[in-house]
Amino acid sequence: MSEAQTSLTVENMGPDSVEKIKKALERINGVERVIVSLDNKKVFIEYDDEKINAQLIRETIEDEGYIVK
Repeated sequence: MSEAQTSLTVENMGPDSVEKIKKALERINGVERVIVSLDNKKVFIEYDDEKINAQLIRETIEDEGYIVK
């Protein structure tokens, strides 16, 4: 296992976004930890980069209807 981490800014987050984003990312095999901060509109993800990559994480958030910067 090769651990990596990324932090993304998500523009259009609201009060219901924290759980929605967290659940969507936790369904991906290889995601180890997800922290969503509504206050600064950041999503921090620790993951196994042998299983997934940052692009898949970005696309998963976008598929939920959010704008990732």
